Amino acid sequence: MRFEGVLSAWNQDAGYGAIRPRGGGEEVFVGLAAFPTDGEGPRLDEPLSFEIVTARDGRKQAVNLKRLKAAPFSPALREATGVGRARVRRAQRKRRLGLAAGGAVLALVLVVGGIKLWPPGAKPGEVATAR
Repeated sequence: MRFEGVLSAWNQDAGYGAIRPRGGGEEVFVGLAAFPTDGEGPRLDEPLSFEIVTARDGRKQAVNLKRLKAAPFSPALREATGVGRARVRRAQRKRRLGLAAGGAVLALVLVVGGIKLWPPGAKPGEVATAR
């Protein structure tokens, strides 16, 4: 079954966003691969026709997108909920925190490992011995 909606949020760097269905309802995730290969990138407030499938993780996502000629409703509806933008912001925040936490863990491992390899008072080039 085909639905109509408007692209309400888009993260250019990550290649995904959200579509606000015509007539209301929950926003639907959409990835770059769902867009037609016509050489045009996704544009906010772009009217679209799409099908919905359930992904492996259980979330609904839009597939088989087609661009529509006429705008079915105003951009003000996109701003009304902000759910799509919030979802994109949460994903960005998780990615940043994941990288930051991974970097901190790596630094901690290197510091602790350095202390074990070169105990205080050891000279460069000396082999650390167990005491």
